Amino acid sequence: MEKSIETIWKEGFLNSDALVAPRLNDLYNQKSQNTVDKLLKIGKMNLVTVMITAIVILIASIFAGVTYMGMALFLLLSLVVFYGKQQAGRMKEIDKNQNSYQYIKEVDSWIKEVISGYTRMYRFLYPSFIIIFTFGLWFSSFGDEMFIEMKLNSPDLSLLFGVPVIWVLAVILFAVLSSLLAGPIYKFDLNLVYGRVFKKLNELLEDMEELRN
Repeated sequence: MEKSIETIWKEGFLNSDALVAPRLNDLYNQKSQNTVDKLLKIGKMNLVTVMITAIVILIASIFAGVTYMGMALFLLLSLVVFYGKQQAGRMKEIDKNQNSYQYIKEVDSWIKEVISGYTRMYRFLYPSFIIIFTFGLWFSSFGDEMFIEMKLNSPDLSLLFGVPVIWVLAVILFAVLSSLLAGPIYKFDLNLVYGRVFKKLNELLEDMEELRN
């Protein structure tokens, strides 16, 4: 009985001695490498954007008279870039010469590790951004003007280290919520940037696993 196209396709994927194997493997290798290259390209562009943003914030804060706030935000964003470059280096260490299924599996594991690492990082970074920005703004010249106006309108305003208690409580609450929701917030942002590439990688992996089964 003649073999079906599906059977030949599966044998070509699973058996390196099959006649169709070289063409099939080349096809998947090309698809895999193109998708991963696109992922790395987007990641590199994203890191460049973050670094440019950090520099712009630093320069703007100097001119606005909130240098310390700008320096703190610059350092936090630099940490994001440093971690990203470090993980990109790990990605490049994955052996491209292995079969496409194993290669994509390792890339998939790497992506999950990176997402997990960034999620843990953002549980600290999100509240830090909020606290640094809020109090940096408060102790700026703009904050001084706002404080004078608030004191005129509310002479009995309760202060803590020169900051209205209600502000302190609101910032702390917001910071805690941002830390607790760091996972969903980061995943939403991640899907905006990498959603299509992740979908393509998952489809490739599902196709290969279906053929293997």
